[in-house]
Amino acid sequence: MEWFTRYKAQLAQVYSMAEARIALFPEPLNTIGLVYADKFNPVKHESGKDYICSLLPYWVKKPSGISDSQCEKLALANVYGMLYFFIQDDVMDSQPSLGWKEQLALGNLLLLEMFGVFRELFPSHSLFWSYYHRYVTIWAESVTNEHRDDYFIRNPIRTAGKAGPVKIACTGALLLTDRTELIEKLEHAIDIVLMTLQMADDYADWKEDLADGSYNGLLAMIASNRTADTHLTEKEAENEIYIRGCMKPYIQRSIKNHTNLLALETETDELVDFHSYIMNHLIHTYETIESNKKHLIKGGFNYFLSRNYI
Repeated sequence: MEWFTRYKAQLAQVYSMAEARIALFPEPLNTIGLVYADKFNPVKHESGKDYICSLLPYWVKKPSGISDSQCEKLALANVYGMLYFFIQDDVMDSQPSLGWKEQLALGNLLLLEMFGVFRELFPSHSLFWSYYHRYVTIWAESVTNEHRDDYFIRNPIRTAGKAGPVKIACTGALLLTDRTELIEKLEHAIDIVLMTLQMADDYADWKEDLADGSYNGLLAMIASNRTADTHLTEKEAENEIYIRGCMKPYIQRSIKNHTNLLALETETDELVDFHSYIMNHLIHTYETIESNKKHLIKGGFNYFLSRNYI
């Protein structure tokens, strides 16, 4: 995890700056905001999705050629943006509650902080704002239509759209140094990583997503191979994942993603290493499932022998 550990000091500084600003929010939003920021601080709590949100500016520093100061500002803006969009996700995925008022108010203050940092870097006429508009529009479309359009089955790279606004830090870095010819390639590279990251999240969250009806790529893959029109049950999903081997094609998709990422030759070694980390985590999960299955089968066979022949 050198792609993370080498930047821990820088990230600690960025989160310290963010927390200092959040502490100035009006009560009780400052207290709520600090707790929320701490929850997603990768220096304190390891979590895959938060790594890319915070570290992307550092990972693209080499191909973009931005300065240390620019890198820090982009990372800070991305932290505010990450917290804002996570709040939106929380609100959309939960039942209506009294806490919505504070969450939505906090989200808007975080959004203001993000825009404040970006305005220091990009004037109003900059192409940056057009890219930001596009990424957020894709995000809005993704969170609204992924279930209806069955993204993972019909066009799996579209599953990256929900996290698409994270790309603004990379695109912003390239705009700062006038390396716009790299934007499209790096957009595609980040989408590949975000897709695999979403796949890892979907495996981790499949029970919760099944219960609340949220779209989940793994469950969508299982459903696409069923002939029954009935609602997929938790037991049926467990059988597919842990007995019938549906994780194998799921893992193969992440491996194909890695091949495609390497073929882009983006000069973002740490982004590639991060994707390898996610892919290997999925592979290890699959291998563990298969190993457990073999032990259970062997154990069952030994039990059968002991009951019938010994």
